[in-house]
Amino acid sequence: MVPEDSPAVRRLTFAMLALAAWGVEIAAVDTRPTLISLGLASVWVVLAALVAWRLPRPADPHRRPPIWVHLLILVLGVAPFIVDPLQQRWLGDGYALELQMVLALRNMGLGLAACAGWVLCLRLAAVASLFLMLFAAAMTNHPAVMAFLGLYTLTGGAWLMLLYWAGLRDVLIARERMVRVQVLTERQRLPWGVLAALVLALVGGGTLAVVGPQRMAVALGEWLPTSGGSGETDPLARHGIGDGPEEVAGDNARSAGMVEGTKAIEDNKNALIDVVNDMYGPPHRPPKDQDRMVAGGRMEVIQNHGKLPENRRPSRDFDTSRKGPKLAHQPPTSRGARGLFEIQGRTPLHIRLVVYERYDAADRRWREARKPVSRMLEAEERDWMRLLFFREAADWYANNDRHKLKVADLNDNLVPTPTMLTRVRIDQVNRVDYYDWAYEGVLTLAGRRRTPPGVIVTTECRTLDPAKVPGNAFALAGPAGGTSPDVGDVPEPLRQPIAALAREWAGDAARGGAQVEAIRARLRRDYVHDRSAVPPADHPAPVLWFLNESRRGPDYLFATAAVMLLRALDYPTRLCLGYYAHPDAYDSETAHTPVRADDLHFWAEVRLRDGHWLVVEATPGYATLPPRVPWVERFRTALFDLGRWAWRHLVEVIAVVGLGILVWGRRRPIADAVMWRWWLWRPGRTWREQIRGAVRLLERRARWAGRPRPVSRTIPAWLSETVSGRDNGAFGQLPSMAAWSLYAPDMPPPWSDQEVFRVSRAAVAAWTLGRWRAAERSPRRDSTRRQAPEVAS
Repeated sequence: MVPEDSPAVRRLTFAMLALAAWGVEIAAVDTRPTLISLGLASVWVVLAALVAWRLPRPADPHRRPPIWVHLLILVLGVAPFIVDPLQQRWLGDGYALELQMVLALRNMGLGLAACAGWVLCLRLAAVASLFLMLFAAAMTNHPAVMAFLGLYTLTGGAWLMLLYWAGLRDVLIARERMVRVQVLTERQRLPWGVLAALVLALVGGGTLAVVGPQRMAVALGEWLPTSGGSGETDPLARHGIGDGPEEVAGDNARSAGMVEGTKAIEDNKNALIDVVNDMYGPPHRPPKDQDRMVAGGRMEVIQNHGKLPENRRPSRDFDTSRKGPKLAHQPPTSRGARGLFEIQGRTPLHIRLVVYERYDAADRRWREARKPVSRMLEAEERDWMRLLFFREAADWYANNDRHKLKVADLNDNLVPTPTMLTRVRIDQVNRVDYYDWAYEGVLTLAGRRRTPPGVIVTTECRTLDPAKVPGNAFALAGPAGGTSPDVGDVPEPLRQPIAALAREWAGDAARGGAQVEAIRARLRRDYVHDRSAVPPADHPAPVLWFLNESRRGPDYLFATAAVMLLRALDYPTRLCLGYYAHPDAYDSETAHTPVRADDLHFWAEVRLRDGHWLVVEATPGYATLPPRVPWVERFRTALFDLGRWAWRHLVEVIAVVGLGILVWGRRRPIADAVMWRWWLWRPGRTWREQIRGAVRLLERRARWAGRPRPVSRTIPAWLSETVSGRDNGAFGQLPSMAAWSLYAPDMPPPWSDQEVFRVSRAAVAAWTLGRWRAAERSPRRDSTRRQAPEVAS
């Protein structure tokens, strides 16, 4: 028959935990590739296997595990709560709070399985594996989880059969091998602390269920951030009452928050041109024949119960000769909601709204771009729409980035999408004809005047490092490069001074990213962003006034200058008006970045030959989204940065390394001093614990000195030959005390507690680590010489 602590039972217990760990990792993110989930779980399984391989088997499996086992289990349980925030920060991904708790239980179960030499750990490990497997099976019906569930059932059946036969040992054991056990009738203390906590939990749970409202009982009073209630929320939550930050399903999309579904709200707000005028100031009064078109755009007259009609297209032109905002220190703010929409994902982010291609020098204004003639969209699974404007991804791109943009109060039918978009998704909006293009790269909802509040737009866009883009990646202006002539045109009155300035700034830089960066860097370095600095009303060319006279101005003059300078270098460039999601607006409580009406911004874009438009951010104080690089490259970059930092602080690094080497060389004396002080402070509650603690200190010192206790020598005999024997009986009682502490029954010893502490303290104080190292002969050689005559005889 197999005993409960046999290797077979321990191996089956570890196998059950490994199967449960794999199943839980797959169930935690069932949309992730299975091999990645198995790899992540295998890291913890292999770590637990290494710990189990290195742990010694206890002499008495039925005894309580030592304190270091409890510490090991605690460290493994806390690890997910430490690793997950780092994973969210470095990789942009992580787990919700309840999943972190389950993964903590998984790690604790693996730790218990590694320490299954103790029967208590073995039994707790089996219980943990059962809970984990039930959790995985309840979370998902993924085929891999079902397969692991079947394997777990077989393994658990074999485990139960072995334990059943182990329980029959007392019944089927031979009579001559039976021993008599004396039962001590001394009174045992009840676990009053555990019983009090259990009663408190039962009473509190019953009171909450009876008195508290049902919603609070279900949501655990919103104690968990994943409940999605009015308190703290978890952006990584995917199921439950809430589905992320402040998202609660309901009939009223505006009051309930943002949720993917079919609820839609129509509303009337001010046109975009009003917001632009509040932001940058109204334009100088144009001629009467253009007044109506510029001020109001193309109007769509509808019957709306006395309310002002809406603008289907927010504006047609943008005048670069403006009066400036009346209250520059009080920019307009959005009403009602915290922002027009909120972004979950990395920032900064540019969201296009209007695209301008042709600049009219006579009127000093930008004309909007033309609408694409084809939708160029393709429906994919799970309501995704792929853009067909672009060729396959080139080698200068980094990993794609994904965002969730949650509409709260937009002014038009814009589908807020980042630049370099490749795919977009709105729940249940799964047909191509539901979408339309206002401009190339500006997606809208077809047939609607307004994007409904509460809509969640999931986007996938490419990222790149502009400095790594080769020169042949940029398209050429005009038909030769497959672009519109408008995106390469510099008006005649501006051509000569703009071209001279562009050649001067570009210098000897090669065509491509180097030239683009030269223009961008010069504007950001030598010019000042000042929204109140506007060109005079009678100046014929606001961009030349900005470049040559004022050297300061609002962002639309920075963007206009960048467009003209790059066009003079034969780059197809356009001007964009949109929203800028600033990293400083990030709300750590909800893990979202709100975008408000006063986040309107102008920037330039250069066309790449694969069809994407590269953002050129020339305005100081604004930035572009950095590339999303693999973790290997980020790790390599971090090492390079660390090396550069170490070189800049070479003296401090040398001092710290030298101190570390010194500490490492003296690590054993330092550790011994700490353990010695700890023993003096906490010698033990009983005389047995005091003696055993002193003996452990002596054994450790002997082992560190290279003179360990021989395996064949008992502790009392070893103490007699070393500690007591070499001090002429000064510690003669120590071997007897050690023998009593190890083998004597539970009865009072022949020494007082004060005498036990005095002898053990004197022995530990006398036999220091240095004295062990200075000893003439090791115990092993002494024992060999003593045993030699016995063998010969």
